[in-house]
Amino acid sequence: MFLPIAVAAVAALSVVACGDDGGNDDGGTVRPINTDDGSGSGSGSGSGSGSEPAGGSEPASGSETVTTGEGSESGSGSGIEVDPGATTDDPLVLEGAGQYTGYVRGQTEQIVTDVKAFTDAVRSGDLEAAMAGYAPSRQAWERIEPIAGLVEDIDVAVDARVDDFESEDDPAWTGWHKLEYLIFEVGDIAPESGAGELADRLDADLATLQETMSTTDIEPAAIPVGAAELIEEVSAGKITGEEDRYSGTDLWDFAANVEGSKAAFEFMEPAVEAADPDLVTAIQEGFDEVAIQLEEYEDGDGGYLPFDELTPDDSDTMKTTLAELSENLALVAGVLGLE
Repeated sequence: MFLPIAVAAVAALSVVACGDDGGNDDGGTVRPINTDDGSGSGSGSGSGSGSEPAGGSEPASGSETVTTGEGSESGSGSGIEVDPGATTDDPLVLEGAGQYTGYVRGQTEQIVTDVKAFTDAVRSGDLEAAMAGYAPSRQAWERIEPIAGLVEDIDVAVDARVDDFESEDDPAWTGWHKLEYLIFEVGDIAPESGAGELADRLDADLATLQETMSTTDIEPAAIPVGAAELIEEVSAGKITGEEDRYSGTDLWDFAANVEGSKAAFEFMEPAVEAADPDLVTAIQEGFDEVAIQLEEYEDGDGGYLPFDELTPDDSDTMKTTLAELSENLALVAGVLGLE
């Protein structure tokens, strides 16, 4: 039997966990942002079992910003690194951070809804519907992946790839990509395949994510770093086709990462505009260029063509654009005095 990730509330340097006055916060553990594990967002790791509750501290009472603790040993997570002393009293930055917190909470609610449509198809044994629902179910997750990955063990539970486990049959491997393997590679989601149980586990873990983020405020320093991390995730992972290797839906994830990065930047844009309007122009041009490049691969039905239709020349062009955009986004934290 799979169990959802553990429920405990320990917040990190760049998030504020807002429990109720009675200390009854039931959100998942939020891991420290300032880590040195070097892993990228969405990489996953199999060093944690993935099928047992994660360890955590006792629930914190009240609303507080929590000091550094030890992060997950799984090696999963966002890879976000933020200076713990990076604070600001700039009203434009603080307003943007509040708006972004609302955006993240909305996306976690959307994840639960979208995934339910996918997992219902899996539980019903409808292979065709499960194939159609896989990529759409991941979009909201991919928009906020670096922030979502701060919740203890969430990334390894829902988004790890087989590379980090002993084999495709390793019971520790759970989440979207295990289901992707069963659906697209094996072509079997019958009850005896275990797909239904995996679907239940995915629903439970993402419900924990939503519950945790509903009482978590995103600190300003995490936002520009997360925006840059999303573009780095595209250039290092999605553009190679390794993420969704069984379904070939990497361009869906690619587009959602870009959407999420752009949204995060736009919440900070008024503050950046006041400090460095030329940087705003450069970043906007980068996002526009990526959008034009992606448009060539839209399938005409709200999605994207299979990854194997991406030409080497277009891939190289995208990599160049993404590299420049990532470099410009990496400047935002400094411009805002958040590093």
